[in-house]
Amino acid sequence: MQSPREVALQILYDIEKNGAYLNISFQSRGEKSGLSGRDAAFVKELTYGVMQRKLTLDKVIAQFSSVKLRKLAPYVLCILRMGLYQLFYMDKIPQSAAVNESVHLAGKYAGRSQGFINAILRRATQEGIQLPEGHDSEALSVRYSHPLPLVCWLQDQFGYEKALQILKENNEAPPLCLRTNVLKTTREALIVRLGEEGILAQNGAMSNVAVVAEGGGIRQTEAYAEGLFTIQDQSAQLVALALRPLPGQRVYDVCAAPGGKTTHLAELMEDKGQIMALDIYEKRLQSVEQAARRLGLSIITTYSDDARTFTANEKADKILVDAPCSGLGVVRRRPDIKYKEGLLDFSELVDTQLAILRRCGTMLKSGGELVYSTCTINPSENEGVIQAFLSENPAFSLMPISGEGMGEQAKAILKKGMGTFYPDKHEGDGFFIAKLKKE
Repeated sequence: MQSPREVALQILYDIEKNGAYLNISFQSRGEKSGLSGRDAAFVKELTYGVMQRKLTLDKVIAQFSSVKLRKLAPYVLCILRMGLYQLFYMDKIPQSAAVNESVHLAGKYAGRSQGFINAILRRATQEGIQLPEGHDSEALSVRYSHPLPLVCWLQDQFGYEKALQILKENNEAPPLCLRTNVLKTTREALIVRLGEEGILAQNGAMSNVAVVAEGGGIRQTEAYAEGLFTIQDQSAQLVALALRPLPGQRVYDVCAAPGGKTTHLAELMEDKGQIMALDIYEKRLQSVEQAARRLGLSIITTYSDDARTFTANEKADKILVDAPCSGLGVVRRRPDIKYKEGLLDFSELVDTQLAILRRCGTMLKSGGELVYSTCTINPSENEGVIQAFLSENPAFSLMPISGEGMGEQAKAILKKGMGTFYPDKHEGDGFFIAKLKKE
């Protein structure tokens, strides 16, 4: 059985060498590793932390290394990042353990570079790290580990002060948020039940089903197996609450996987009616089906199709478009997004988002309602897309969101029919929600 650090190394190597996604690699390798809750939590903290601080860590490596970063073997680079992250960002790890365990890993995976890795880590321990001060974009890029173009974009969009707060928040660990399955329990009863299983939890402020929990191993609890809750960020919980489908209605969720919002729709409908959960990737729909079974939901039918061109025999009462987007609102949850090539080239995404909206507009009944949502804070993918769609489609208009089931802050942001939530300001991820009505 591999040690926790070995599992972490394999995840980071998979990302560095093969371009894997952090969340997918962590889930697949973490499950196969058979690690306990505490060890799995350590692996998550280490891998996600390294990806959060990768740019900063690489700057430190370059400071102490006589070899250019691009010439370092992937295993060497990953071990150095892991060692430095433990040294300077994990207070509970003794410096000697951070160095010695890294050297031990090097002996197994980068034998010829064992002395090189040992020398850099010991020198960093002795001399410390010097990060650039100041308010210029390059200093912020290194200090907060965001690529320079992203730092400049944030400043252009939001100004220096707000951009700085977003940079800081993107490097914070996101809270563990749950959504109560009200078809099986109440929020109060769920909190008590989690406490009995050693999980501290309290009410979330953004919705009346939100629970904020502490501790690892949440998927190993009996409450999870019994389908009493879904792991879902508080901002994401607002999407289904904005659409508010009624029992017996016909609903389309056209970008459904992995199913968090789909199952929330079914719970709001009291598992009565019809939900067509559509996604372009057939394999990803398995997660929707698995979630529905665990939560005890029967009205969800999955279909693999392209949301830009799909057809259905009947038009829907309500449609949810949780559109593919840049993900700039969930960087703290998926730190590898920051380094994605072409991250700030939004034109193709906007075209896709508009194409999906146009198609869904034709598949919605007269008098029907549509919610468009993204997990980005980019105005061109949010207000820009909605304004472009409305200018083309006079039969549609923004619809005030009632706020039923939402916290007071969320109600205020969405009362006019659309609004953006920011990770530095609200309790959830960065999110955009708009509600349209077809006259």
